[in-house]
Amino acid sequence: MDAATLTKIRGGMAGLAPPQARQKVGNRECAYSFDSPYAEGGLFVNLKTFAGCGSDFVKQDAARSSTTLYAHHRWTKMPKEDVEMSEPTTLGVGVQGGFESEDARYDIVKVRSLAVVADDVILIQLPCSDIPEYVTMLVDACLDHESGSAESDRAWALVEDEAKPSKYADTLIQLKPEEGGRSEPLNPDPASWRCELDGSSENLWLNLSTGYVGGGRDQSAWGGPKGSNGALRHFESTGKKYPLVVKLGTISAAGAELYSYAPDEDGPVLDPKLADHLRFWGINIMSSEKTEKTTAELEVDANQKFEWSAIAEAGSQLTPLSGVGLTGLVNLGNSCYMNSVLHLLASVPEIGRRYHGLVDDTDQLGPAALSLVNVADPSSDHLAQTARFISALRSKRYAKPAESLIDPALAIAERPTLSSDVATKAAAATVAPRGFRALFGKGHVEFSTPRQQDAAEYLIYVLDTLSKAEAPALASDGRLTQAAEQANNEPGPKPVEYGPYDVLSSQPTQQLFAFKVEEKTTCLQSQKVRYKAQTEFTLALEVPESIVPRPTVEQEAKKPKLEDVAKPRCPLDACLSHWAATESVVDYTSPATGLRGEASRHTRLQTCPRYLLVKINRYYATADWTEKKLDVLVEVPEKLDLSQLRAPSTRPAGEEELPDDAAPPKEKFVPDPGILAQLLSMGFDENGCKRACKATNNAGPEAASEWVFSHMDDADFSAPFVDDDAPSEKKVDEAAVNELVMFGFTPREAEAALVACSGNKEHAANWLFEQGENRDQAVADVLDGPSAAAAPAAPSDFDDGPPHYELKGLVSHIGSNTGCGHYVAHIREKDGRWVIFDDEKVAHSKSPPVQLAYLYLYARK
Repeated sequence: MDAATLTKIRGGMAGLAPPQARQKVGNRECAYSFDSPYAEGGLFVNLKTFAGCGSDFVKQDAARSSTTLYAHHRWTKMPKEDVEMSEPTTLGVGVQGGFESEDARYDIVKVRSLAVVADDVILIQLPCSDIPEYVTMLVDACLDHESGSAESDRAWALVEDEAKPSKYADTLIQLKPEEGGRSEPLNPDPASWRCELDGSSENLWLNLSTGYVGGGRDQSAWGGPKGSNGALRHFESTGKKYPLVVKLGTISAAGAELYSYAPDEDGPVLDPKLADHLRFWGINIMSSEKTEKTTAELEVDANQKFEWSAIAEAGSQLTPLSGVGLTGLVNLGNSCYMNSVLHLLASVPEIGRRYHGLVDDTDQLGPAALSLVNVADPSSDHLAQTARFISALRSKRYAKPAESLIDPALAIAERPTLSSDVATKAAAATVAPRGFRALFGKGHVEFSTPRQQDAAEYLIYVLDTLSKAEAPALASDGRLTQAAEQANNEPGPKPVEYGPYDVLSSQPTQQLFAFKVEEKTTCLQSQKVRYKAQTEFTLALEVPESIVPRPTVEQEAKKPKLEDVAKPRCPLDACLSHWAATESVVDYTSPATGLRGEASRHTRLQTCPRYLLVKINRYYATADWTEKKLDVLVEVPEKLDLSQLRAPSTRPAGEEELPDDAAPPKEKFVPDPGILAQLLSMGFDENGCKRACKATNNAGPEAASEWVFSHMDDADFSAPFVDDDAPSEKKVDEAAVNELVMFGFTPREAEAALVACSGNKEHAANWLFEQGENRDQAVADVLDGPSAAAAPAAPSDFDDGPPHYELKGLVSHIGSNTGCGHYVAHIREKDGRWVIFDDEKVAHSKSPPVQLAYLYLYARK
């Protein structure tokens, strides 16, 4: 090592210290891009700030942080020989008992170095005796640190916590027959076991306290067993006093699957005294044999159906793809809902231009992205995180090498035959949007958790959050404006025309999808009308019950489960007609007449956005409050004409608008003349005497005089009397407010709903649900008046155009409800080819599931 380099090392040591145990260290991924140790240039870690940097950003980071010394590591994959694949037993990847991660099929060769960053970047491979021992220790401490991505790059599991002993196990009460328990021991023959609610013979759970045998939850929607929910109903019908149940078919000498229905546990648990508790009911745990799979094992079976090697459409294997716009996203654990939404957003050209640049065909981050991510702390910057992932998907930088796109039918055990060079390049192409998920989910009660979520709700949430962050950046000197200029100054072909939402726009991203709907209410008493406009970002459509009736609980139980039963079909036009249909409003208080009567109401589109998001509400609540999915094929056209939904450009001649809702006239308080005369005869001030009559509600001269003696020294006793204490016209029943709050609404939302629905609790709950994304504005309109509500966007802020659309993308959901299952995105390319995005896997789609999708993206023609 030359003396000059050693001098730089010694000069850069000052003030450096190893990271603390809980300190975040970016040793797995670049803070500005998705470069990892597998990247061609490796990964640098700032020994002062502990930020991770790819080779493209290390000099900028060094200048910003005044740092010279970096830890550096470069990883290379070497195929293993004779890889044996074990059968998974846990729903997870890269965890014990789970699916094997890709890294398990390779040996990883890791080379670490000290990097000296100044005018040039000098790498000194370790160990090196010339380097001070303290510096070597710092490098090792940074690269060995387990934080930031404590979850391994590919490891995830659905089980959030390991089962723990139930607090109810040690003191478990087991009832004898005379106490209400089972009348006789359980028959040791499993073939004789039946649900005591419906007689079914699978998915049976034994209540350890009462001996009741009931069915578990219905899991047939994702390939699991059916269930009557009898075990849970028994727990509820017995006062919720006996929470522990065991799945009968899972009992063996090794244990069994247990569940606690207790609200403070409500999940899988352990019972240290399980053998004794089963013996009470005549079950010998040592001689029992397992005959059914546990819930976790059933979920593994369902998950295996999603494996890449098994994905096919109409019996055809999918052809993997790679290139610009064809980069997958790693599943971080129940993050398929996020991945599908991000793929949909990244497919919108205007978003790509804003957060990547004007030229997609590049192997580098775009100029706009480079400008936006170059901030002190990208992990806390919404624009930087958005630019990171958009640019990663729009460039070639993280596209998998063609040699790695092997036939998906190839056995997994054969995949390590890939060369180390190709395997390493494939690993370097990984895009795992951890930073985006963490930042955008921060502070949100659901999106901050590892649980599965509703993709449509997440999409609207992301657009709203992003647009709030964009507001200051869209000013004339803002970061988005500067990023646009940076992109325009780059060499290369540019689009001929700029639309109002391209990189030069001053509009937030969500305005690409924003549109105004007009609600018209006609009072049938006075024939006067009222128009109300509000902003929407999705066109939420219902499948009409006239076409697909919602089955009752009894009908659901009797419904055939055969796969060959023809599914009902519903044209999208029927859903659109249902949305636009005129509805009757009963018990309507007319502002014109002041009387209750009937009104009619319908909704139309005031504007048509550049991109239209259509959501099909395929889920409904049954009579027993369980969520079910409508098994229906919606016939969605490739080209969509919404002309019939457009509101007229002019109002009908002679139409008269309804007056504003007036508050009911309040009675003016009049002091009782007799009481007032007696008080005045006693020499008291007249204004004070009027206050006494008001305070005692004209109860009598004795009560009024007592009030005067108690308040005659008040500062305002003789002030002019004004009756300003009348009850508010918006007061609501406090008990009704509390009931709505128990359903998850805020007190303010509950009060507004009750005011809007004249105190009717049932109508109030429905009113809140109907407001959707505009709930805050609707609440403000009711409680504060329209002038106090957030001002809607001006007409010029809406990109209105012809109501003609073409289908560009869709998000499909597999599962019984939006909180579980799996999400997949399909995007239509410019050449008309459909591409499926299933997390990391990207392939040509021969038969996209257009009739089964949950969310559709249409582009205006």
